Amino acid sequence: MAKIKAINITNMSGKNTVYVNQAILSKNKGIQNDRYYENFKNNYEQVTLIESEKINYFNNIMKRKLNYKDFRRNIITTGIDLNKIVNKKIQINNVILKVHQLCQPCRYLQNKLNIDNLVKLLVNRGGVCAEIIQSGVISTFDQIKIVK
Repeated sequence: MAKIKAINITNMSGKNTVYVNQAILSKNKGIQNDRYYENFKNNYEQVTLIESEKINYFNNIMKRKLNYKDFRRNIITTGIDLNKIVNKKIQINNVILKVHQLCQPCRYLQNKLNIDNLVKLLVNRGGVCAEIIQSGVISTFDQIKIVK
């Protein structure tokens, strides 16, 4: 069963992210109290998701113990292959997200974590970007359903 393992936000760009147990997702705005709330260039940048399994894989091959929040994605999932749901919708409680594209790793993250080849290692493993189609509240351990 696919579910949310953690929710991760920060209210200021460049600052460390923090776990929250619950988040309010607002259509056309983003996640309340997150740095990109009403401050994104494209609709598909409203929410980011990454699989805990991909982070665990990275930690295993790198012999590291990076925390899920270190990857700076908003929703950490388990039990779902996010790469396979690009251009599909998912539902978490009453929230509906449209997954638009893969979210490739960036040099900012590589520099912040001080891992020289992070970008290369995370190509196609960096999660996905999504748009909020229907507003609502999500919580840790909520089930994720593919709806389309």
